Amino acid sequence: IGRDLSIEIARSFDASHFRCLLDIGGASGTYIVAFLNQNPDLTAVLFDLEPVISIAEKRLRTEGLINRVQLVAGDFYRDELPAGCDFALLSAITHQNSPLQNLDLFRKIFRALTPGGTLLIRDHIMDETRTHPPVGALFGINMLVGTSGGDTYTFAELKEGLDEAGFVNARFIRQGERMDGLIEAQKAGI
Repeated sequence: IGRDLSIEIARSFDASHFRCLLDIGGASGTYIVAFLNQNPDLTAVLFDLEPVISIAEKRLRTEGLINRVQLVAGDFYRDELPAGCDFALLSAITHQNSPLQNLDLFRKIFRALTPGGTLLIRDHIMDETRTHPPVGALFGINMLVGTSGGDTYTFAELKEGLDEAGFVNARFIRQGERMDGLIEAQKAGI
């Protein structure tokens, strides 16, 4: 379902200067496939729950990319994230979390990234009225009903958590109607 959007995102975001992508909750590897195909020198770490890892492994083998990906099983609510990557992707995750859960996750990502690393968030990013994009507003209602604390968030709300976690230069770089809003933030270099 997300293949075409993942290709569009990977083409629109310049990841050519990164060496290692950490895909948090990377599922079957849709975004890893798109970013690795777009950036031939990039490697990746896919972090997700144990049952998902075998699905991702099969897909990445079929795509011919398994040699460029490390598969790591874990739960980002409980476990620390694999360290050493300079680029992290949090794709369609923030909406399932409460603000406090997002802050905790942002802190884990901050610790895992190398100095100077970048976090890219892909999700519904709401305007200040919380009515646009309309699909995001409806999705937010679904998250309020279907999760213990999930919602769709504005850039200001996500930036507040990113700032508190230690990230700098948070920027809203793409507004989208299809859960394709993008926010970028950096971990300052040493």
